[in-house]
Amino acid sequence: MRVRFFGGLAVTSDDGEAVVVPGRARQALLLRLAIDAGTTVGTRALAEDVWVRDAPDDPRAALQSLVSRLRGSLPAGLVTSTPGGYRLELTRDDVDVTRFADLVAEARAANDPERARAALALWTGDVWTPHEGFDWLVRDLLEDRAHAEGLIAAAAKTSTASTPTASAQAASPVGAALTALVGRGDELDAIRERLRTDRLVTVIGPGGAGKTTLAIETARAVADSIVVELAPAAAGDVWTAIAGAVGRRIRLPETAATPASPLDRVTEAVAGRDVVIVLDNCEHLVREAAEAALALLRMSPGVRVLTTSREPLGIPGEAFVDLGPLPPTDARMLFAQRVRSARGRLPDDDERATAERIVQRLDGLPLAIELAAARTRTLTLAEIDAGLDDRFALLSHGPRLSVERHRTLRALIDWSWDTLSAGERIALQASAVFADGIGAGDAAAVAAAFEVDAEEFDALVDRSLLVRRDARFRMLETVREYGLDRLRTDGAAETYRLRAAVVLTELAAAREARTRGPGLRDALAWFDENDENLTAALRVCAEAHDRRAGVRLLRSLVWPWAVRERTDDLRRAVAEFADPTAALDDEPRVVVEAVALFAAAFPAPGRPSTVTLESYTARRAELEQAAHRNRSDVTALVPPLLRLAQTVLRSGAGDAARTWHVDVTDEEFAAAPAWTRAILHALRAGSAQNSGDMTALDRESERALAMFETIGDPWGTGFASQSRAEWLSLAGRLDDALAVTDRSAAAVQGLSSVPDVLQQQSQAVGILLRLGRLDEARVRARAIDDAAQADGSVRSLAQAYMTAAQVEVAAGDGEAALRVVGLVDLRGQPGIPEQFSAWLDAQRAQALLLLGRDDEARVTLRTALSAAISSQDHPIIASVLLAIAGWNAVTGRSARAREALARATAVRGAADVHDPFHVWVSARTGAGAEETSAPAGGIRTALSDVDAETLTALLD
Repeated sequence: MRVRFFGGLAVTSDDGEAVVVPGRARQALLLRLAIDAGTTVGTRALAEDVWVRDAPDDPRAALQSLVSRLRGSLPAGLVTSTPGGYRLELTRDDVDVTRFADLVAEARAANDPERARAALALWTGDVWTPHEGFDWLVRDLLEDRAHAEGLIAAAAKTSTASTPTASAQAASPVGAALTALVGRGDELDAIRERLRTDRLVTVIGPGGAGKTTLAIETARAVADSIVVELAPAAAGDVWTAIAGAVGRRIRLPETAATPASPLDRVTEAVAGRDVVIVLDNCEHLVREAAEAALALLRMSPGVRVLTTSREPLGIPGEAFVDLGPLPPTDARMLFAQRVRSARGRLPDDDERATAERIVQRLDGLPLAIELAAARTRTLTLAEIDAGLDDRFALLSHGPRLSVERHRTLRALIDWSWDTLSAGERIALQASAVFADGIGAGDAAAVAAAFEVDAEEFDALVDRSLLVRRDARFRMLETVREYGLDRLRTDGAAETYRLRAAVVLTELAAAREARTRGPGLRDALAWFDENDENLTAALRVCAEAHDRRAGVRLLRSLVWPWAVRERTDDLRRAVAEFADPTAALDDEPRVVVEAVALFAAAFPAPGRPSTVTLESYTARRAELEQAAHRNRSDVTALVPPLLRLAQTVLRSGAGDAARTWHVDVTDEEFAAAPAWTRAILHALRAGSAQNSGDMTALDRESERALAMFETIGDPWGTGFASQSRAEWLSLAGRLDDALAVTDRSAAAVQGLSSVPDVLQQQSQAVGILLRLGRLDEARVRARAIDDAAQADGSVRSLAQAYMTAAQVEVAAGDGEAALRVVGLVDLRGQPGIPEQFSAWLDAQRAQALLLLGRDDEARVTLRTALSAAISSQDHPIIASVLLAIAGWNAVTGRSARAREALARATAVRGAADVHDPFHVWVSARTGAGAEETSAPAGGIRTALSDVDAETLTALLD
């Protein structure tokens, strides 16, 4: 197949037949894949370029659907899925724009006008693009065309004339680069080549040379990458920054296990992945960054690390790519393009000598060139040249940044600073303390906090000191450093940071109020976009020893961080600002102190508990009284949640371990807001499910789900739906259970981690199997596998394989089930819940029983039972008991099989009679005549005891 974009979109098959690709979205996806034909394009890059505006809530799911539709328009096998992205299976010669670009690059490298003519022959008309989001492609192609025409013109003038050698075709710009990338093709190729042969690569160069831009551009070209911004990090915060970046890229699900450290969570996240981790701006934390890079490399053989720094990390095996000034041709091209952007036209013929002199004096540093070109809005090139007198005397001392070289770069910005009004200077310094930039919607509030007009930010955009992109005002790195340095020199740094913390606290409180209802998605997006701003504000409060201010800000982060599963960050911040001696005199203090007490009941791994039952009880009473005095939808949760934690502290092994419950008085329920009541009903449903009280599970899950749907809270809807679907399934209302599960999966898209979403989708597969709709279950299982392969995490893949195993067991194909289960390897994986391992072994045992390999099944079931009992997850224990019943049935021990089934029913609270394996076991034991699919009423019998010795005896 061939694809043409010059002169309009045209796709033809190998036999010359036209191929129709309808719809702008499909056409945009085809173009983006074609630009990198034959190589993987990451899902993030595809989504950002396909949906420049109005991006879908769940870009990954929307992209999967769009890829499916594009595959339907193209010949089979042309669009393939790869870990982390998709690939168009064509060569670059099959796409006219890439063939054109390659010919121009070859022509420039060889100074060959014939190849330039061959390239221009492909230009049959203006390049077609689906929307303005591909303007960077048009600019790059126009730049290449200019190079090709220049080569031909030079050859026509004289056969002895030479043309300057330049770097390869410019790479596409990315969001973090902020401006179109010019040149650097050789350096990009060098970085990619080093990463193919070395696991640690450092890009070395001065400030403003474009290290970050090239690192992110490189990361975009690989299937799976994570970018960690270390510029805002202080000493001791490197692992926090890495864990935060990994957590946003790879969501880890909540589990019953106690949260691990940042290092453990990163280890769990990257395990089994082929991933490039970018550590950006290491120079101010070089030792910590070096230690972190070494630890990352030791986590998994698939991890590669790309760092940017002004000095080497000093690790054995470290490979380098030196990033010096731009080559003269590219530097002049960059200056000319920015001059055209600033004043609407390229430098005139009589200005070219001055332009070359300016570029030379700026030493080819991209940032300096950009700032100088921006002044052509109001100054002539001659005036700019004169303004640089005595400012860059030391720029010829080599590519590395020295103190003098930094001072010279500062002098360039000083000169821009001298042209700013008083308001613009305040706005620039204020912008400097916002590491994430400032949202356009927040600009007015930020401006008011610093007593300037919001229009000052737009003025700084005009002066190229700020960039407005994706509805945010952002700063180039060196300009931000300059602003911070100005603040330090003026002695105003602390004042500005404290003002930023105050306004961020106010903005966060307003957004947090929308996280419990239909505004949740938009509110979470705001918290994600301002993550570095908010953590920096917390750090400012801590450094100022202002716990009250820190508590006010942290209060607004508690729920967003809980939804985003940032347990480590929450635990660390609470430890910083909680003060058991402080007066419980306002709502934020009550919430933070309650979270601190709750966390103390469940210490981090390897840490002893810091609270006794007696001290916990006393503090709980104080907090309950304070919560009643400071009422809110969150403080209304304080008494029941702290009581819940206390029941866990009191519980022991065996039957006592299943007695945790949500204790709420009628008065508390009546006084609680609707959202709080919905949460309490959902927690009661979870308690009922684990205790086998099906009557309570029915009542509480129905109330919780109805309330959350009325409120319009998508997270709450997903939370409540799982327990509701469980009851409906056990009650035999399988069609209703399926409808609830499907609605739940749609509700949590983009909120929960991929493994969590797949778990809900797997619940739907299980319901379909109970309905006997095997073919539909297979289709959904394949979709789960596709999503898991795209995500690439161990958890996602394990969920997909276990779902597929369920399908094969239901189909009676033990060989296929065992083969799929064998793809799951949890050995050595940190943080894998015991119930996950128990479920996996139960699936393996069922497959072995279908194959008649009874002895192997018994060994597997012993392992599964031990993990299940240890997890105290009673639905999982019931699932293992069902498999144990199967083993007893096939070995002729019908009485023991019936006992195992009875115990599974008692532990679960109802007989899961529609489970395909339950049907298989019942057929071999004669069990089931006395059983009913109607849920039991919470009757506790000895059969419900989870006693390890008693249950293990079922395998003797």
